[in-house]
Amino acid sequence: MPIRTPTPAAIPTLNRRQAASLALAVAGGLGAPSLWAAGGKGTAVLAIDADPPTLNLGTTSDFAAGDVSAKILEGLVWLDKDYNPQPALATAWTVSPDGKTYRFTLRRGVKWHDGKEFTSADVRYSLMEIVGKLHPRAAPVFKSQGVEVDTPDAGTVVVRLQKPYAPFLSQMTVFDAPILPRHIYEGTAVVSNPANQRPVGTGPFRFGEWKRGTSITLVRNEQYWDAGKPYLESIIFQVIPQAANRVPALQAGEVDELLDFYTPKPEVPRILADKKLYARRGVNIPAIYFMMFNTRAPLFANKDVRHALALAIDRPRLVKQVMNGIARPGYGAFGDGFKWLLNEEASYAKKYPFDPAKAKALLAKAGIKPNTVTLRMPFDVARAQMRGQAQIIQENLRAIGLEVSLQPLERSVYYDRVFAKREFDITLGSYFSAGDPAIGYTRLYNTYTGTAPNTNASGYSNAKVDELLAQAATLADRGARAKAYRELQAILNEDLPSLVLFDEETVDTASLKLQNVFPALDARDQWAGVKMG
Repeated sequence: MPIRTPTPAAIPTLNRRQAASLALAVAGGLGAPSLWAAGGKGTAVLAIDADPPTLNLGTTSDFAAGDVSAKILEGLVWLDKDYNPQPALATAWTVSPDGKTYRFTLRRGVKWHDGKEFTSADVRYSLMEIVGKLHPRAAPVFKSQGVEVDTPDAGTVVVRLQKPYAPFLSQMTVFDAPILPRHIYEGTAVVSNPANQRPVGTGPFRFGEWKRGTSITLVRNEQYWDAGKPYLESIIFQVIPQAANRVPALQAGEVDELLDFYTPKPEVPRILADKKLYARRGVNIPAIYFMMFNTRAPLFANKDVRHALALAIDRPRLVKQVMNGIARPGYGAFGDGFKWLLNEEASYAKKYPFDPAKAKALLAKAGIKPNTVTLRMPFDVARAQMRGQAQIIQENLRAIGLEVSLQPLERSVYYDRVFAKREFDITLGSYFSAGDPAIGYTRLYNTYTGTAPNTNASGYSNAKVDELLAQAATLADRGARAKAYRELQAILNEDLPSLVLFDEETVDTASLKLQNVFPALDARDQWAGVKMG
């Protein structure tokens, strides 16, 4: 039975005065209002779509979790707008000539939010015991690379790989390799540790309060290592489950930022025309939206059936109607965001042009009679793009004799249904590349038998694909990497465990009252320098 979301009237909304009062109350409760108020100015209210499942970024790649926790936790580096790694908890690093050893010099004098000293032991524990075992994107890399971490002293970390891994530094950000406090997690069950809901970090903001379904409040870290920062007193994440309410809240000044992930695309023209708003538009980080098949279900174990759906789904219509033209129809297994790896001969345009008649013929070949099958399609109800896609896909598949049961679910239920229980036939998702296909897209296709969210839940397993994915990640030469990715596209575009529906273009928006916003490649990152004008 679908999970019902609250009606707009039932959703608690904070106005500007209430937000400021809440931030003051939370700061006072943390015991340092005078220091906090002296160093920061203003409360920024940021919209999110739902409560995150956890705030431990070592165990999830959930977007809202990253939005909140990137202000609390830190990685060794962060990425600027040109994909260049910049110092965070590491101040410098060297790479061995063979590309297999990374030596990081850590920032000294850094304190955890509970006052404990940050050391190399925290880095080693985080990488080896949390990130390397539990993170949806990073764990497969750590395992395939046989990563080892040494700590010669409290201020030095040495990471050794069995093979070179081209995007390693790019994966040492808070989103893929957050550094967590060893003294809080060691000896506990990481996935159920209470700190996952009340994180302790080294970042510019401390966790304040979480009102489920309403808001998450962060307050200024008075002892932040970057003296004088953060400039804001606090940040409040306002949960707005109804997509239709988010842009009006932004335009009314009730929220100060609305990221693309939470933005209904039909509303983008209103945003771009509003002179009180700043919009960053374009391909910031390549990202793909896709439909994943459950290849362990008897129906989709048959490749012809997967091909039939690829021919029946009108991808250009999805771009036009769901994304308001701010996207590009799916090109292939890795999208088209990385121009250096494209395989034109294996592209969807050549293999799967919109052709319902051919789709019907493939279903007939597979022995499927029209109007005899109903497909289960769970999706994240908080995301307007998912609902819009689901409705068009339902219509497209009905035209070839397949019924689709739409199952809009609250996010945590969706994760459980798809990734833990595998109770679906087709489902919708989107993955950020994080700046490299090896970081963001490998998890969609490599063999995976676990239950972590945002991984490969299709059941697809191909030893040759696993081998090529590992090669594409470890080769130092881009030309050699491109060759591996082109071979992968030839296989994956034929096997089709997942169908890429479109490549996303982004529109991240903020009030002009915010200054220095969006300094990083990822709009969720580097909020220490944001000011309220």
